[in-house]
Amino acid sequence: MISFTLYNLTYLLSQALGVFAIYKLMKAFFDDRMVKKTIEMVSFVAYYVVTSSVYLILNIPIVNFVVNFLTTFLLTLLYRSSIKKKAFVSVMIYVFGFCTEMLAVTLTGYINFPINDINSYNSIYGAVSANVLLFIVSMTVSGFKNIKNDNALPKSSWIALLIVPVLSLFILAMLFGFEGLSAYDVAFSVAAILTTNFTVFFLFDRVAKLYRERQESALIRQQNEYYVNQLLLVEELHEASGKLRHDIKNHLITINSYLDKNDIGEAKKHISSIIGAYQNKIEIVHTGFPAIDGLINSKLQSAYDAGIKINVKTSLPSDFCFSSFDLTVILGNLLDNAMQAVALVEENKFIDIRMDCSKGMLIVKMSNPFKTVVKKENGKIITSKADKENHGFGLRNIDEILEKYNGTSKTDTSNGIFTITTALYIE
Repeated sequence: MISFTLYNLTYLLSQALGVFAIYKLMKAFFDDRMVKKTIEMVSFVAYYVVTSSVYLILNIPIVNFVVNFLTTFLLTLLYRSSIKKKAFVSVMIYVFGFCTEMLAVTLTGYINFPINDINSYNSIYGAVSANVLLFIVSMTVSGFKNIKNDNALPKSSWIALLIVPVLSLFILAMLFGFEGLSAYDVAFSVAAILTTNFTVFFLFDRVAKLYRERQESALIRQQNEYYVNQLLLVEELHEASGKLRHDIKNHLITINSYLDKNDIGEAKKHISSIIGAYQNKIEIVHTGFPAIDGLINSKLQSAYDAGIKINVKTSLPSDFCFSSFDLTVILGNLLDNAMQAVALVEENKFIDIRMDCSKGMLIVKMSNPFKTVVKKENGKIITSKADKENHGFGLRNIDEILEKYNGTSKTDTSNGIFTITTALYIE
């Protein structure tokens, strides 16, 4: 049973500030939640109830450690991001909380922590100051803007970033059991660990910024190419229209002469020639969304001119809103792969594109014939190119975007037709 002493009541009140600090940290790291606001708030209240109850009832450091870490990780699941970033954020938040708590309790004279036994710490000042320090940390972290960027950092970068905070947790746990250390020794060690992790955090913010700038720069160049191609298509359409208007009188005279001779076949043939000359210059798709139109048209115009059958069907609402960056990654890489596959096919060349958005879900489906063997590893498609170090980035980038939106992908290779369907939750 919980005895409501002055310390326990003070702990419960100050812990509310600590939970709010964790909420601020979550908002600093994540930009988009996956659930409604009410569910988010209820989850933080549940976190407060669970962690406080475990502390006040059991109060065994190792149990508190496990419960706090697991519940912190569960809170990250409320937000849209990759699992690697969620793991990193969970460790970083716990390191910040661990360090601030140890600083507070050490400076209030409590040095030795038996991690497997009941903790007898009862300093009201320490309980309050620990959560105040964590709140200060959360406000400091909130000043960094690049950590929200959900970049597709390589796994090696995430591993490197995780090493320091994970090792910090082990060092902090070891400090619990050391005897003979003065309060100043422990406080200095904890402050050094906290400073080191702030340095890692700062580097993470810088890496996120540089990686994002590189991605945005590449995207801008790519989109500029798409828009240039789109303008060229419009100019060609305008030129074809002008030629048709210029020659229309002569064409009508020719058609009329065929009709006078009752040569319906030649008249139809001439009309078909006019339509063909005009249609070969039309845009392949016009969805009303420049990012989609420019990307699809620029990539598929060459395929269309080469005689590949193009089928595009989109069903997008007028208020469709989705990151042009993420959409370019998904569509661009799927189209690149489809173009490369169809280029190896000798007959029945086509690419089918379907896009649909309804009930908070964006569906992108692409089908095309293929000739090469589709290779899979751990259930995922991998590049068939020999140089795997410099290829396969497109597939990995698609996986990162799917993970960001808790999306899924399904492939089918029956009857010599490769079909990939991706589903992304956008609301």
